[in-house]
Amino acid sequence: MRRVPHLAFWISLFVALFLQLVMLPDSIANVRPLWIPLVLAFWALQEPRVPVLLASFLFGIMLDVLFDSVLGQHALACVLSTYIVIKLRGLFILFPLWQSTVALLPVWVIYAFLMFWIDGVAKHQADVWLRWVPVASTTMFWPLVYVVLESHLRRRHRSQE
Repeated sequence: MRRVPHLAFWISLFVALFLQLVMLPDSIANVRPLWIPLVLAFWALQEPRVPVLLASFLFGIMLDVLFDSVLGQHALACVLSTYIVIKLRGLFILFPLWQSTVALLPVWVIYAFLMFWIDGVAKHQADVWLRWVPVASTTMFWPLVYVVLESHLRRRHRSQE
């Protein structure tokens, strides 16, 4: 019987949180991928038995507090984007990696739009261009995140057999 990789799930999310918080030079800081949604999307696609929606909410709240944004802004965006991935999981798992990369682009756009929209409602000034650049970098990093986490899961499954 295959065990649920809860430890790998939580560790990968904390690594994503760390990557989200790493200080980068100003010239590339705005190109940082959306690490938390990337990892959440992977787990939503690969392992339906992990508490991915709960983690979406918790890590979204952590991002809200850490980035001093409107409480619930990141949480809403994380939960909604993860929910969309869960609902379309049956479709996504049929795609090869390059197609899933393109198919997930609307999910990253929804995440960025929610962040932009809530900032607008809360009257926070955010540069429009800088809100949408992470969508492109997130799309480019999806294959890397997928391959790294998938290889870890494969190794773990082989060692359990």
